[in-house]
Amino acid sequence: MSATRKATYAPQPSTERGRPVHISGDPKGVNFLYTNGRSVIIRNLVNPEIAKEYTQHTAQATVARYSPSGFYIASADVQGNIRIWDTVGGENIIKTETRVFAGKVNDLAWDFESKRIIAVGEGKDRFGHAFLFDTASSVGEIGGHSKVINSVDIRPGRPLRAITGSDDTSVNFYHGVPFKFNKSNNDHTRFVQCVRYSPNGEHYVSAGADGKLFLYDGKEGNKIAELSSAEGAHKGGIYSVSWSPDSKSLLSASADMTAKVWDVAAQKVVRTWEFSSSPSFDDQQVGSLWQGDNLITLSLSGDINYLNSSSGGLARVVKGHSKGLTALTVTPEKTIYSGSYDGRVCQWKDGSGLADVPTGTAHSNQVTGLAFTDGILYTAAMDDTLRVVGSEDGKPAFKSAILATGGIPKAIGAKNGVAIAVTVNNQIIIAKDGQQIGDKKLDWTPGSVAIAPNGVNVAVGGEDNKIRLYTLENGSLKNQATLESNRGAVTVLAYSPDGKMLAAGDAQSKIVVYDTATNEIKLHHWQFHSGRVNALSWSPDSRYAVSGSLDTNVEIWSVEKPMKHITIKNAHLEGVTGVGFIGDEKRVASAGADGFVKVWDIVHH
Repeated sequence: MSATRKATYAPQPSTERGRPVHISGDPKGVNFLYTNGRSVIIRNLVNPEIAKEYTQHTAQATVARYSPSGFYIASADVQGNIRIWDTVGGENIIKTETRVFAGKVNDLAWDFESKRIIAVGEGKDRFGHAFLFDTASSVGEIGGHSKVINSVDIRPGRPLRAITGSDDTSVNFYHGVPFKFNKSNNDHTRFVQCVRYSPNGEHYVSAGADGKLFLYDGKEGNKIAELSSAEGAHKGGIYSVSWSPDSKSLLSASADMTAKVWDVAAQKVVRTWEFSSSPSFDDQQVGSLWQGDNLITLSLSGDINYLNSSSGGLARVVKGHSKGLTALTVTPEKTIYSGSYDGRVCQWKDGSGLADVPTGTAHSNQVTGLAFTDGILYTAAMDDTLRVVGSEDGKPAFKSAILATGGIPKAIGAKNGVAIAVTVNNQIIIAKDGQQIGDKKLDWTPGSVAIAPNGVNVAVGGEDNKIRLYTLENGSLKNQATLESNRGAVTVLAYSPDGKMLAAGDAQSKIVVYDTATNEIKLHHWQFHSGRVNALSWSPDSRYAVSGSLDTNVEIWSVEKPMKHITIKNAHLEGVTGVGFIGDEKRVASAGADGFVKVWDIVHH
């Protein structure tokens, strides 16, 4: 029995309001790089559904850059650690690991020989460090700033020069090697967010929170012009700039919810992109990349925008989650739905690896549960609401029905058009078509719920380790029995599709399977997790189950051979939060707090 990864649906870049995001291109023009959580994500430029991740950082990763040779990637984290690793082959062998300063690294730059690196950020004793990539020994001093450095770049050729941009509003210029402070340009009046050399090394630009964009001579560091004085310039802070491959044009991304292309020689704006007819702060543009023929910007929402340079429109928008996932469900039609910490719900269809985000009013807080029934998706979240996702013009859309739950819903189940949620107020809420049709107050604390395939039998798991069984009739629940064989709080419940079994996962890492005809234990061998069981789902034929746990593992279980199991180790950093079979027992989807949805092919023996 074995499992192999079939597909990786990667999270979007991590974004933070008021901060630039530095996206990096691959010198071969195939991939682009960014970070989310502890992962460095490598995505194909032309087919962004093709993605892989590097997960060796022990702290949140902040920036990653390809070496000009293309053989190495340097990636950094919030604790000042830099890992330099091999891109050739699938092993990502570590070449060097060093700590440049005690604090967050905001940006990195390689020299054109792929020998030296400058890292900048928020160190306690210094804000920048220059070193040799293979030995980590120092090659100069990045001084002259009094506050955090946000951005760095190195001139691509000799004589070597370096530039940095800081919260102290200055752009510093360094001669190298060794790198030494040469001069400071104080043209900006607010934070300098991004500094970048042109590919031919003749110029560099600086962009700031003051909305200004300055052009400098690449060898001497003297100011040539203020580009932002041109007509049609940005009306808000500029977070990111990226040069065209021929060094003649610039792409800029701004807090004014636009991106612009500048003709550098003519010092004018030649094209402007807007991202919404009714822009919100989620449409602020915080990152940019000009790679070959691809012009990309990043929205604060995490959306990756491919700009159409000829029409001025958007060629495509790649959507997904930028926060950790908290829920997942799979429909009989093989559509995957996932929900995340920030309230976003995504639909993944056709195995394409590209998400659709439902239109309409979304949740404003963490999604706590997803349940699909009769063509609609019920969603529950920490904004104390249940909502319904249907379809409009073939695309997912939140319906207008919003059901207030009066307390945070902890879990939700659905069958035959009816949804049942349990809340922190020790209450069960019964809904149909987005409207409440019944409720039940409890004198104990529920934590999980499941509805049997017949739509009548309901199981509710408690924090007191017990499962209460009910029957549902006309919107009311009638007590039937209590099951008491779990040894921990019952965190997740799932009825088998044939209705004959009820699986119960608990906070003590155990799964107990009950026979629904007798309410006796049928299986007690499913005990290979080492952390809280967060998710449970059955295969359509009721012969297999899949579970996900805080221990980062996914387990596939067999009813017929209960001692046999398939373990997918370290499936998701920070824990598995959702699992489901796709179509049959041979394919499984999993979701995790790392923001990934992964699809696995399963071979049963």
